[in-house]
Amino acid sequence: MTCHDYGDRADMHSGDQRLVDNIGEHGWGVLAIPGTDTTGPWAFTVGLWHTYRVPEVAIFGIPPQNAMAILNLIGDQVAAGTQLHVDQWIDDVLPDYRMRLRPIAEPWRRPLFGTAIRYYRATPEWPVLQCVWPDRSHRFPGEAGYPPALDEKQPRLETRPDEHPQGGWTAYREEWLAWTTRQ
Repeated sequence: MTCHDYGDRADMHSGDQRLVDNIGEHGWGVLAIPGTDTTGPWAFTVGLWHTYRVPEVAIFGIPPQNAMAILNLIGDQVAAGTQLHVDQWIDDVLPDYRMRLRPIAEPWRRPLFGTAIRYYRATPEWPVLQCVWPDRSHRFPGEAGYPPALDEKQPRLETRPDEHPQGGWTAYREEWLAWTTRQ
């Protein structure tokens, strides 16, 4: 799969071909990853950087259909001219709640965004931001009073894995690293 056609698109998996078609038609696509025993679900865009030169966006801990809808609303805002950057507030997506864009440390990229890496294979650097959502009291991960139970839903990807609270997300990354070294 690739943002540039190297002549191998005919060999792509049908799911990858649908993603490339969505990017061609809409400017981006959204992939949702279901939760596992280790992690909650997550979803991310592919194509925003290719089409609009704004960072891709990922969201964690929200049911896949809802996450995809949120990311498509953000994509619509980008298509209308919104730029995306670190610490930007995202309004008009969740009623009565503001979300915030945070950076993602490099060591998290390969385990979490493999499809985007395949798409951008000839592009060495493409940015991706985490869209973080608040609790019902409008507190964000890492803030005083943020419920510990929600920490497992939203990883704090701005931290390096060795600084991240141990749990499902660090276990997922370690499992991924072990799997890739056996390949």
